[in-house]
Amino acid sequence: MMAPERPNTERQSNCRDDATDTEIDPDWVWRRLHRRSARIERREVEEALSKLEACGDLTDEQRRTVRQLGDSLAWRLTLAPELALKRSSRDEQTTVCTVARLFDLSPEIRFDSDCE
Repeated sequence: MMAPERPNTERQSNCRDDATDTEIDPDWVWRRLHRRSARIERREVEEALSKLEACGDLTDEQRRTVRQLGDSLAWRLTLAPELALKRSSRDEQTTVCTVARLFDLSPEIRFDSDCE
C-alpha cells in the first residue's frame, strides 16, 4: 500500500531538460539537500549521545565533541554535491537531476530518460 502523498508547497518537477517550465531549480535542490542533511545529522547525533549517556555520564566537552563530529561528517558528505549545485545552472539539468536522484530529495520528481 502506498503512503498518501504529502502536500508539497515547493516547486515540483519531472526533471526534463526539454521543458523549461518543469526544470528543477538548483537552489531548490540545494535547500532540500541542506535540510535533509541537517535533519539526519541531528537525529544521528542525538541517538549517539543517548547511547553514550546510557553507558555513563558524559562531560560537556564530550557532548560538544560528538556534536562537532556530526557537523563535520554532514558537511563533508554534502560538500561535493552542494558545490556542484552551486556551479550548475538551469541549463545543466543533468547535474541537478543526479543530485536530486542520488539523495532522494523529491519523490514527486519523475526521472525521465533525459536525466540519465
